[in-house]
Amino acid sequence: MKMSSRRDWIKGMTLAALGTVAFYDLSAKSKPASFALSIAEEDVLNRWIGGIIPESSIPGAVSLGVPTFVKTMLKDCYEPKAQESFRAVLGQIPSYFKGDFNQANGPSLEAFLFELEHGKHGSEAQKAMATLKGLTIQGYVTSEYVMVNHLNYQMAPGFWNPCVPVKK
Repeated sequence: MKMSSRRDWIKGMTLAALGTVAFYDLSAKSKPASFALSIAEEDVLNRWIGGIIPESSIPGAVSLGVPTFVKTMLKDCYEPKAQESFRAVLGQIPSYFKGDFNQANGPSLEAFLFELEHGKHGSEAQKAMATLKGLTIQGYVTSEYVMVNHLNYQMAPGFWNPCVPVKK
């Protein structure tokens, strides 16, 4: 039996590591990584998010780009099963609403969202509402506008002013 040298062993381990990385990289590219919504689904999502945090004297969730945040979080952080469940509920939302969902606003939309939250339209709709509400609040509170103008967030706290005279 032949003994391999240290150099041969290191070469073999390097090739094995590179092969593993290449395999996982190729397998990641083969999986679908999109959570693309149709135009109708986008409209429903925007109206739903706008009902959770509506426009007022300050910008609402839709104005601050929260729908983009929600779609990114759903695509990157949720399992495909949860994504499909959310998409199924998203498609059913207009049928749950009494009347035209595209014209829903104010108290009627608020009452509808309250019904969703309390499970009147089923447990899947209730889960979707809880998911969307959490993501909407997270996206809104962490938006630049809210952080800077309402939470007094400073990127680098503490200031340096080199023109202050030194007292002796």
